[in-house]
Amino acid sequence: MNHIKQMFELQMKLNNATNGEIWTEGATKEGRPISWLRCIYMEAAEAIDSFNWKHWKDIESENDIDNAKVELVDIWHFLMSEAIHYGDASFAEIYNDMVPERDIDPEKMVEIFEKIVAISASANVDKSQNSLYQLFALFFQALGNMAMDVPELYKRYLVKNQLNTFRQDHGYKDGSYVKMWGAVEDNVVAFNIMEESPELTPEELYTQLEEAYAQL
Repeated sequence: MNHIKQMFELQMKLNNATNGEIWTEGATKEGRPISWLRCIYMEAAEAIDSFNWKHWKDIESENDIDNAKVELVDIWHFLMSEAIHYGDASFAEIYNDMVPERDIDPEKMVEIFEKIVAISASANVDKSQNSLYQLFALFFQALGNMAMDVPELYKRYLVKNQLNTFRQDHGYKDGSYVKMWGAVEDNVVAFNIMEESPELTPEELYTQLEEAYAQL
């Protein structure tokens, strides 16, 4: 399976449903401007906060690697969207067979995320810059340093993609959607479903989300 190609197809479908097909021109169907680069650097900044970098607070706390992985997948959504908007959705397939590191280096991860923040923020201010390919290289460097490969990225992305689709289909924009499914948030339920059945297709995962939501 070409995981990267399929993720681009799923992202295109989600963006079309959420923002209207006009989104590729830089705005939603409601006419709101879209800045995928801003989305990227905001998520990267949140990823940095997953690591114990504050010298004045909780200096013995552990790095939250799992949350950093969640933020990394969120960045991936926006990177793919920027690539589609830019008009090049195929070059990323060169990373399909990337080999991850065996050990996670927190300091290296913070450094990579800082570079993503700096480059995407700068390019968002200066529209003449083309930061896309540099950001993709940094993203897959981050992925490798997080000891993740593309199949793991795909599984994590699939959960968020189908959950985001499900949210949009069930009133997320108008505020009627219920995010707490019992004692936990919907994303916990979605990840648990995938953990139990890792070979689920997008359609099968969506169906199981519907079944779980109907029991609330």
